[in-house]
Amino acid sequence: MGYLYSALWFVMAIVLFVRFRKESIVVYILSAYFVLAGAWWLVDQLVEVDMLNGVYGWILRIVSVVMLISVGVAYVVEKNLKDKKAQTAAEGKNPESALAEES
Repeated sequence: MGYLYSALWFVMAIVLFVRFRKESIVVYILSAYFVLAGAWWLVDQLVEVDMLNGVYGWILRIVSVVMLISVGVAYVVEKNLKDKKAQTAAEGKNPESALAEES
């Protein structure tokens, strides 16, 4: 069953990267995490060490939490930038000059 999970993670990373790579920087972060998760599950199946419990399980959990937080922060920052550019474009200003004025 572990091989199926590993394949699922790799397929999700490929589909996400190929289909949505032009959408957002968040896609790159998620794709990298999915590749890491696929490799983690594959190593769990190929090696005698249990990679999902004990110290290795905690490492995976910590990496997962860090990735979740970084994806959330990247999404909020990117959304705020897009909203700010849309607002300045609606006002008739050049978005780059409006962002430079605020800095």
